[in-house]
Parts: sequence; structure tokens; C-alpha cells
Amino acid sequence: MMQQSNDLEFNTSVENNIQQNVPIPPQTNSVLSGMIASAESSSSSPIDPSQSSSYTPGASTIPSALNFSKSSHPTACLFHILFKGLAVTIYIMGSRFGMEDIMVTVICILLLAADFWVVKNITGRLLVGLRWWNKVDPVTGATSWIFESAAPDGGKVSNAFDSNFFWGVLYLSPLLWGFFSISAVLFLRFNCFVTLATAMVLACSNVYGYYKCSADQRAKVNEWMNYGAQSGMAAMMRNPGLFGRLGSVFGSTAGRQQVPQQEPNTMQGTFA
Repeated sequence: MMQQSNDLEFNTSVENNIQQNVPIPPQTNSVLSGMIASAESSSSSPIDPSQSSSYTPGASTIPSALNFSKSSHPTACLFHILFKGLAVTIYIMGSRFGMEDIMVTVICILLLAADFWVVKNITGRLLVGLRWWNKVDPVTGATSWIFESAAPDGGKVSNAFDSNFFWGVLYLSPLLWGFFSISAVLFLRFNCFVTLATAMVLACSNVYGYYKCSADQRAKVNEWMNYGAQSGMAAMMRNPGLFGRLGSVFGSTAGRQQVPQQEPNTMQGTFA
């Protein structure tokens, strides 16, 4: 018997008219394509200056009182407040940092001494053209205090920012330490009295010295005192019963003429 073959024969053919390797068109998201189109249109459109951000490169965000770019001597302004700020910071935060009271006192006194020397010898001369000092007569041993201001013909023009900054910080310092002194008395913090006494003496010394140097400051203080006296007189006239007794006590000295007297061993002049 003849065996039949089970093999199957396949005929294959390739048609040349069919294109192969046809690229598939990309499927894009309609939302994404809309965002890309809007971004391209906004970048190609001109920028309106009125709708741009108000930020200006190089613009300072520092408060005007501390913007030293307006100063003629920014380094002097920095050192005018540097040691004061460090002393106040150590006085307030020293105990919270674990420092002992004696260490806080020593550091504060050193910072206050440095501030006194800087204000007396450097910042006052540079910022407002004033200086005060003393000299001792080698023969008699008498001490003479000299208060000087810059010569008006020296060609130096006072900067308004420097002047306001100098006097503002100078007057604020004893007021701040006075507030700390009252707080120490109220809370019975006797361990702070050495620091507070040193701070008050040094701060008030600079205030008094520069007050004697500046004729402008003396005129302003006299103006403030006259304004206060006028306000007090107006209050007395509005409330005669309340201030009647005070008027009777001090009325006898109202007619006396006060003659200004120059303090002994003091000199006032100018320097170049």
C-alpha cells in the first residue's frame, strides 16, 4: 500500500504595491496642545511694561532708616549702631544662652566701652563734624573740657541722613538703657545694676558732650523747652484751681532774671 504524505505546501508571495514601515501619526492630548499653543503665543507677543512686575533689580527692601546707601559714611553709620546693638542683645539674650551673670556683665561692659570710644572719636567727627575731649594741665593738674565743631569754611557739607541717624541713635541709647534700669528696679534684678550704671554713664556722657558741641542742638532743646513752658502755661490758665498751689510756690522766682554763666574749665572752638 502506498503511504500518502501529510505535508502541506504553502505558497507565499509579496505584493510590491503595499507600503511598509509607514510612520504612525502621533496622538496628542488636546488640553496639552492648547497649553503649548498659548505659551508659544504669549512668548512671541510683545511685553507690556505697564503689566510687568514692579520688582526692580537692585532695589533695596531695607527700611529707609537703615538704608546706608544714602549716607556719605556708611561704615561709620554701621559702627555707630553695631556695638550698641551687640550690648543690648547680650544683655537681653545672654542668660537664655546659658551665660553666667558675671560673663554677661563683662561682655556688656567691653562692648559699651568700645561703643563709647567709637562714638566719641570717630562717628561724631565723620557724621556730624563734632568732637569733644579733655586735656590736663601738667602744672596745675586742672582738667579742661574742649567742645569743638567743624569749621564752616572747611568745605564739608553735612549729610541729612548722617545727621538724623547720628542724633537719633545717640538720644535713643540712654532712653533704652533707662527703660532697662526701671525694669531691673521693678523686678529686683540687682545683678544687672553694674551693667546698667555703666551703660547710663557712658551713653549720657556722649549725649552731653555732643550737646555742648552743637549749637544747633542747643537751639532745638531751648525751642522744645520754650514750647513745653508755653504748653504748661496754657494748661495752667485752663485749670487755675489745679495749678494754683504750684503757682504760689514758684511764683516768687518768676521775676528773677537768669544770667547765663559759662561753666569753668570749658572751651568751645572749631577744627579743620
